[in-house]
Amino acid sequence: MSTRRSTMEMLNKAAARAHGAVDQVADAAAPAAQWIEEHGETLTTTGKKLVDNTYKYIAAHPLQSVGLALAAGYLISRLTR
Repeated sequence: MSTRRSTMEMLNKAAARAHGAVDQVADAAAPAAQWIEEHGETLTTTGKKLVDNTYKYIAAHPLQSVGLALAAGYLISRLTR
């Protein structure tokens, strides 16, 4: 029975530490979540504008867009080797 009791005590201590760690992560993430909540709409609008501008650029400069895509792909492949 003492082995079972010590096992349960160890599990309870581990659970308490895990809860403490989760609480610390939640406390650390709270300011970021608040910032995103406050600025989320602006970020979404800005992202949509960037995508729209990208589509317009590609439509206006198709060959340059292909060249940029090839260059970016080449650079990424070289950097990830």
